[in-house]
Order: sequence, then C-alpha cells, then structure tokens
Amino acid sequence: MLTGTDDERSRAYPLASRPLGLGRNTLRTPRSINLDLRLVKFFPYGGPRRLDFTAEAFNLLNRPNIVAVNAFYGSGLTSLPSFGTAAGFAAPRQIRFSIDFEF
Repeated sequence: MLTGTDDERSRAYPLASRPLGLGRNTLRTPRSINLDLRLVKFFPYGGPRRLDFTAEAFNLLNRPNIVAVNAFYGSGLTSLPSFGTAAGFAAPRQIRFSIDFEF
C-alpha cells in the first residue's frame, strides 16, 4: 500500500511510503483457484511406433484469478476510489490439442 508521497522522508523512489499504522504486505489478493487438465490417448501403429492424441486445458473453470491489486492509497486521509481494486488478472481458459507420432 503506497501513499505516493515521501512521508517517511527516506528519499526512496518510487515513493513507497505507507499510511501510518500499516506494515508491509498488509494487502492480500483473493484466493486463486486454477484447474488444469490433460488427457492423452495412445494408439499403437505397428512395432515401436505409436500415435498420441493429447488435449490440454489450462484454467478450465475460466475463473478470473486476480494477480495484482491497486496498492496506491493516495495522499491524505481518504483513499482513492481505485484503491484495493483488481489491477491484473491471470490468463483466461486455454485449450490445446496435439497429435504426436513416435517412432
């Protein structure tokens, strides 16, 4: 959580002062739920050769997992309206198919 000013007069940039009474790592993101799935089907193709069909799904539930929160509190006693809102999300659902021939 940042105030955007040098309240502690540390001259550290970026301006990383926190509101009074708040320690480091006070903000927490909501829990993240991610389900990945992989299905593989092997087909023998004579001798040591085979054909593999693969289907993979990442973030199968397509849940918007928050990975970053707006930590800029603002200057003064009141926070900015955007404080604590989501600032970044993980990738949406992805599905991938592949065919492999092993010999």
